[in-house]
Amino acid sequence: MLRKLVLLGIVVAVAATLVAPNVLGHGNKPGSSSAMIGGGEVKVEFTGPESKGRDVLSLLPPGGYWRMGADRATTLTTDVELKLGDMTVPKGSYTLVAHFDENKQWSLVVAEGLGGDFSPTKVVAKTTGTISKLDTAVDNMTIKLEASGDKGKLVLDWGTARLTAEFSAA
Repeated sequence: MLRKLVLLGIVVAVAATLVAPNVLGHGNKPGSSSAMIGGGEVKVEFTGPESKGRDVLSLLPPGGYWRMGADRATTLTTDVELKLGDMTVPKGSYTLVAHFDENKQWSLVVAEGLGGDFSPTKVVAKTTGTISKLDTAVDNMTIKLEASGDKGKLVLDWGTARLTAEFSAA
């Protein structure tokens, strides 16, 4: 009897690890995007929350930070130095956050670590982005990287909002 209970426990544990990615996210979908820029690869990994028809920009408080995803922080990994505005991002792995000011303008922040309110514990680089409106709503947030030579762009689509930020190889 004990062997059957142990075997059942193992089967349940294995099944939970196979099902967990689809269940624990509550409909949130993991994603990634990469691009070759300046002879190196830049990659972003995120989990896209569902908009559920909401005005997603109204969910983001002015002056606040957003980890640009759900369930976990969004990460940036680069094997080439990047330039955001006048700041340089060394090769490595970082956390991405969005910062919204009182005028509903946004900035892309590359950080080392986040505090409890998703504010960066150390800002590595920051650049101002643009906000535009999509004609068709995107239910699950997506992030894609676009590249052309040494120039790149991060494009985040969620609901009817598109957030765009530019960067380049350093």
